[in-house]
Amino acid sequence: MSKMPLCDMHTHSQSSHDSVAGVEEMAMGAIKNGINVIAITDHADIGYYKEHGVRALIKNSVRETTLISQQFSDRLKILTGIELGEGIWNMDLTKELLDDHGYDVVIGSVHIVRYEGFSMPYSQIDFSRMDKEVLDRYLKMYFDDVLEMVKTVPCDIMAHLSCPFRYINGKYNLNIDTRLYRQQILEILRYIIKNSIAMEINTSGKDTMPEGWIIEEFKKMGGYLITLGSDAHTPENIGKDFEKTIQALKNLGFDGYYYFEKRQRIFVDYGKEAF
Repeated sequence: MSKMPLCDMHTHSQSSHDSVAGVEEMAMGAIKNGINVIAITDHADIGYYKEHGVRALIKNSVRETTLISQQFSDRLKILTGIELGEGIWNMDLTKELLDDHGYDVVIGSVHIVRYEGFSMPYSQIDFSRMDKEVLDRYLKMYFDDVLEMVKTVPCDIMAHLSCPFRYINGKYNLNIDTRLYRQQILEILRYIIKNSIAMEINTSGKDTMPEGWIIEEFKKMGGYLITLGSDAHTPENIGKDFEKTIQALKNLGFDGYYYFEKRQRIFVDYGKEAF
């Protein structure tokens, strides 16, 4: 088991619509997997705010996380968080959620693109049936939404930048090159670097999100503020592929990565032993 500090800033508990794991289960999974710090960042998707009872779910998430964090304080640091999806759809509701609790970390994400006819999460779209021109416009709109999100939603971390490609290429094998959207991607990177928003390296898929060339460009542009997120919805996936990912980051010249506590970034040095 690794001696390097391992901090997972993106996990989900039963307060997310797509997880049934309690925070205690997630904590036990983190300890089993050699993780030192986890943030419980349950979904707060504005598109489903009323349908899923998001405000009550987040309240429960923070309450449960705070309680369990005290029970595990001698073995694991457990942080409170939120993953705000589609915050740009309704900034009044977004502000309401942000004002409700004193989170340790706020993740901003886009799961649904504001594209007429495809107003469902991209994980539910059959991209094999989508016309190529429509798909191109859809992806351009996706990156437009991400840019607006990081400019508008006061988040600490931008989640899984290339996430739609997990389905477009990973599930439907369409082999769409993310470099086709290079200029939009670089614009997003320039903004988050300038405004000290962390770029998440999400390890939930077969490859990292974003993929390697985007991480390389981020580094070349002077970016250094990165976090690791397994996006785990079950205990066994916490910290998935972290050691492999850290080695890849070291090879690219990153001296370490970050986690957030009380909305403040904290540097994790690869060379130091776990705390």
